[in-house]
Amino acid sequence: MSFHQDMEDFLLYCELTKQYSPNTVRNYRNTLDRLTRFLSKHKISQSNQIDLDVVNRYRKFLSTHETIRGEVMSLKAQSYQIVVLRSFLKFMLKNGSLVLNPDRLELPKTRMRRIEFLTDTEISKLIESVLNDITVPEIQKKRNQAIILTLFGSGLRLSELLALKKVEVSGEENQITIEGKGGKIRSTYLAPASKEVISEYLQVRGGDENPFLFISHSKNQPKNKKFRALTPRMVQLLIKKYANRLGIYKKITPHTFRHSFATKLLMKGGDLRTVQTLLGHSNISTTQIYTHISDQRIKDLHSKVFSDGDV
Repeated sequence: MSFHQDMEDFLLYCELTKQYSPNTVRNYRNTLDRLTRFLSKHKISQSNQIDLDVVNRYRKFLSTHETIRGEVMSLKAQSYQIVVLRSFLKFMLKNGSLVLNPDRLELPKTRMRRIEFLTDTEISKLIESVLNDITVPEIQKKRNQAIILTLFGSGLRLSELLALKKVEVSGEENQITIEGKGGKIRSTYLAPASKEVISEYLQVRGGDENPFLFISHSKNQPKNKKFRALTPRMVQLLIKKYANRLGIYKKITPHTFRHSFATKLLMKGGDLRTVQTLLGHSNISTTQIYTHISDQRIKDLHSKVFSDGDV
């Protein structure tokens, strides 16, 4: 069969068997579509025609490929293309196809990336900016405040935040159950401040039939649609809006609050395994991007212990 047909079978496998999220499947498709165009240009139409020479040429292409922003593709993004290709080849081997052994594809070594996070003071100022916004009604203020505090206090991914339902946060317990990437279930917790503001938001919102916790209250939505889903882009824009007003010159996205959550846990004495569990990372290596926080805490402890001049 053709590479294109094999690709479609693989994506269906990812969706139905592996239970990957729609976002992950979409990213896989975009990645493999890019590979398809490259293979087509080089007159390659079968999966078993992909050898190390083809892969190396593809890597060379990726290293000079410009994104839609006119920037050279980052090393991390290049690695992702190869990770997806390896997953595809593993699927093909599992199904008895004679293709290149995915273990022969090595990933480039990437540098430890800088993690942007917000301090408690910056979070407080951000909330203050939300509450002082005279351009939006009270219900949006309460919702926006609850979104920021929930992202910061629970370490949720944006997709996980938008999937929360009212019934999941209506009880006395602060524990919530999250379905994360790949359908993995984990528990995390709502901070008292999050719980309080969510309650205030729902009180202002009143009783409606929409089951989701966070919804759109835009004045511009169609009259026949009383409630509209809150999209990831809407949350990204509202966070950017308040960060810009405050003059925080960091790249602040919804994921920044997840980094801030993990950083605060580590600075207060938590360990990487605990953070891994709360964030829902399958592999501890993913959590190790926060190692520099732990290292700083160890350094501070050492300085504190030996500051009195004892030998």
